[in-house]
Amino acid sequence: MGRNNRVVKTLIFAAVGSYFAYALYWFVKTIPWVVEISLRPEYYSPPAGLLFNNSYSVSVAYLMEYSGFFGLVVRVVGASYALFSAFLILKTETNSFSVIRDKVSKTLLLEGLYFLSFIPSIYFLLGFSALPQVANFLLSVQLCTQILLISPFLISLGLKVRRYESDAGRLSLLRLAGLSSMNYVIALWATYILKWTQMSAEDPHLFSFSPRILGFLNTIVTLSLAVVFAVVGAIHVLRKSGGDNTMRWWGLSLIFLSTHFIIYVLYCAFVGWWWVIQYGELWIIPVIGPAIFLALKNPKITSIN
Repeated sequence: MGRNNRVVKTLIFAAVGSYFAYALYWFVKTIPWVVEISLRPEYYSPPAGLLFNNSYSVSVAYLMEYSGFFGLVVRVVGASYALFSAFLILKTETNSFSVIRDKVSKTLLLEGLYFLSFIPSIYFLLGFSALPQVANFLLSVQLCTQILLISPFLISLGLKVRRYESDAGRLSLLRLAGLSSMNYVIALWATYILKWTQMSAEDPHLFSFSPRILGFLNTIVTLSLAVVFAVVGAIHVLRKSGGDNTMRWWGLSLIFLSTHFIIYVLYCAFVGWWWVIQYGELWIIPVIGPAIFLALKNPKITSIN
């Protein structure tokens, strides 16, 4: 059992390490762009273009850029707390929640705040972007969905974790964790469904290249199954306090979520969209390790201490 416990901790550390690496990658990648637009504003033009060019629209574009960069800083800091928590779990013999509670709380709070940094982008897309109207609308809906489904729940969960002291609040904490997890999966599902909708609206012949249908089916099938199992897992937490097959359902949800991004990478490589690969939530792929453990072993949620 000790060896199995060590393996699970290693898998968790690898998954969290992937999340940290992904956050750090986008932070480092964005630094040159932010430096360039700051030092050479006369050459600045947002990737979406400007519907009309005046001082106010440019200011809104800069607000979007700096807010996005600040969001990446926040996410990297949160990911750092998550990585340190995973390291402590790997290092310690016990699974005491109190050892990592404060760090987990900060991770959740900062991840929730990260999505709030999208708000200026929505304002820019709806009023100043030169992209087609349908693209601006669907991109805005994607961002709104992520903000509404993820931020309030992760921030609330982070605050509840920080205040957690005894088993008296265990049930409400587990219920909020279940809802937060479910909403995160649903937000990812909605994001990729809307991306396909946007691409098909802009290009009526999108599926004339038959392999693209495989990419679409990957989203429809694997992400939808991830949502279904996440919903079932959340329902079990709400009704049964985390007993029975709750962790198995969550494990299955994470397996399909990871599978989606594995197929996503293979699909992009197959059709030659190498530059698109980086835009997928690649950090989720290693989550398949602990997810398989949850699905096979179905550990019970008995206590948090």
